[in-house]
Amino acid sequence: MGTMMGLGLNFGGDVKRDASGKIMGCFCAFRVAPSPQGCVLCNRPPLHPDNEENLLLGYAIGTLKEHRPYIDQIRIKYYQQIHESYGFDFDDFPGVEVQIEPILNVKDNVDFGIMMKLANRAIQEYNEKEHNVFKYKVLEIEKANYMVGGYEQYFMTVKVLNLTIGTSIETFYINVARRIPDRFEEVLSCNPKGMVPEFSIFGKKKR
Repeated sequence: MGTMMGLGLNFGGDVKRDASGKIMGCFCAFRVAPSPQGCVLCNRPPLHPDNEENLLLGYAIGTLKEHRPYIDQIRIKYYQQIHESYGFDFDDFPGVEVQIEPILNVKDNVDFGIMMKLANRAIQEYNEKEHNVFKYKVLEIEKANYMVGGYEQYFMTVKVLNLTIGTSIETFYINVARRIPDRFEEVLSCNPKGMVPEFSIFGKKKR
């Protein structure tokens, strides 16, 4: 995927970003190659990166040793956020080699049709449960995160219309999965935002 959100941390002054919002310089090491612009954090020219050591320790190629503590801060906050939100919300994204990553420009994503289909299916299944008094219709996918393993998982924040009331727009968290070998699709959880998911790879919180 290779996408990136705002880091949310101050690394010592204003940083330069490219058109996609990525920080230029050393932190372009979040990609798979060092940046030709050099490091905007310490204003030094490009250095020969410790690629082998970085890979061994789980840092991206091109990361300067002195910036590893900053990356560690981002990682810690990132993992706290995804566990607290069950994978749906996080502000800080440490780049490659992560569990879940954001999908930028959801509507332009190649899997947008699949995400919409599964979001509609999730809401339909939710509506069919007898104990759910209110019925809903999907309006849009506000944002989505992606994880791949044995399954492709999508963690979607979805705006829905409350059909029972008629004018109320609410937010749902929908977690769906598609099995890679045979493309089998399933809904893992579908709940109003703020509720504990019926199922989560992060477990359940104490109420």
